[in-house]
Amino acid sequence: MFRVYGKVGAFTRTYLLVIWAALFLLFWFLSPLNALPYPLEVAGAIYTMSAKERLLNHIGVTLKLNVVGLVYASAISLLVSYLSVIPIFQPFNKAVQVLRYVPIIGFTLVFLSLFAIGWPTKVAMLTTGMSFFLVTSMTGVIDSIPRMKYELAKVLGYSDWQVFYTVVMRPSLPQMIDMIAQNAAIGWVMITAIETYNRTEGGIGSQIYSYSATNNLPQVYGLLLIIGAIALLEDEIFRLLKRTLFPYSTVAERG
Repeated sequence: MFRVYGKVGAFTRTYLLVIWAALFLLFWFLSPLNALPYPLEVAGAIYTMSAKERLLNHIGVTLKLNVVGLVYASAISLLVSYLSVIPIFQPFNKAVQVLRYVPIIGFTLVFLSLFAIGWPTKVAMLTTGMSFFLVTSMTGVIDSIPRMKYELAKVLGYSDWQVFYTVVMRPSLPQMIDMIAQNAAIGWVMITAIETYNRTEGGIGSQIYSYSATNNLPQVYGLLLIIGAIALLEDEIFRLLKRTLFPYSTVAERG
């Protein structure tokens, strides 16, 4: 339990999780912070939003936006990242990575001129914002492939396509799943700002904005807890996806 490095068993992990959850709840109940509502207030706010304010509908709107944006961003980022192994596309790849420093608000006018206001613009904003970070992470995975593997494939007489598939694509795909899972959190960070551009469709982000403006903190923290629960479920889905599609990668990790 107190080792500097090493994995513990399932029982110990569960035991530690229970301890930290108990400490967190204890701090929450006894917290002197006025800005932190009590757990019963948050629970009551979630119940009220579910019964009277179509909470499930708002969750569905945000989940749909998040999933669609993540799928588009993943497809685009995989393409841009894998093309970086071809010299002619490397400057474009570097330019996309640099754009992650530009606030997404800088692209708003561009999206509004290209797409209809509402759902298409929000998808474009989320997809673009996530893609900049995904390309950076995925390109880092490709850049970490030892040069010796390329040389060995050439010595064995592999064609360029065979080198790409056996050295670059196939070994890196499990890590790409990890990169998508890690960067999926960026979508939840951006969702509040994006959904405030058009609040007619609803969504968790638009609700957080509305409740924050009226200082309804129990509702705000209730929505944040819901986002946290969805994020944990999302992580589990990615872990299951990786184990299902690339079982050999989990065997290597255990080894």
